[in-house]
Amino acid sequence: MSGIIIKNLSEVLAAVKGTETKIEQGAQIGIMRAGLAIERQAKLNFQGTRSYEKRVSKNGRGYLVITPPKHVGGSGPNTVTGNLKRSIRTTYRTGFGSYIAEIGPTLIYARQVEKGGGNWRSGVKYPYLEPAALMLLRNGTINRVFLTAIKEKLGK
Repeated sequence: MSGIIIKNLSEVLAAVKGTETKIEQGAQIGIMRAGLAIERQAKLNFQGTRSYEKRVSKNGRGYLVITPPKHVGGSGPNTVTGNLKRSIRTTYRTGFGSYIAEIGPTLIYARQVEKGGGNWRSGVKYPYLEPAALMLLRNGTINRVFLTAIKEKLGK
C-alpha cells in the first residue's frame, strides 16, 4: 500500500486559511460595489432635471420659481424635486458565504412609481430600479465587479 506524506501540512492548511479569508473579504467588497453600481444606475434612470427661474416681484424682492419638467418620454421617472432619487440607498449584510446588498428608496410612494397602482391609470408606471439591476446583470457588470474585488484581494 502506498500513501502520500505531506510534511508541511500545517503550512499548507495555513495558506488555505489565508486564501479563504482573502476570498471572503473580496466577496464582501464585491457585493458592496455591485450594490453601489445598481444604485448609481437606478439614479441615472431618472429623466429630466429641475429648472430654476429667478424672478423679481414689483417690490424688488427676488424669489425662486422651480418649474418641474413635463415628462420627457421614455420609461423612467422624471426628476421633479429629486427626493425619490436621493432616497435610493444601498445597505449590506454579509456573513460567511452570505452576501446581500439591498438597494431601494425610502419614500413611501417609491413602489407606486416603480410598479404603478394606487390612483394611477392602469398600466402607468415608471420603473427605475428593476431595469437598473437587470441591465447590469445581463451585460455582466455585476459579475465583473464582484470577481474583480476578489482578484484584488488575492493579489491577481
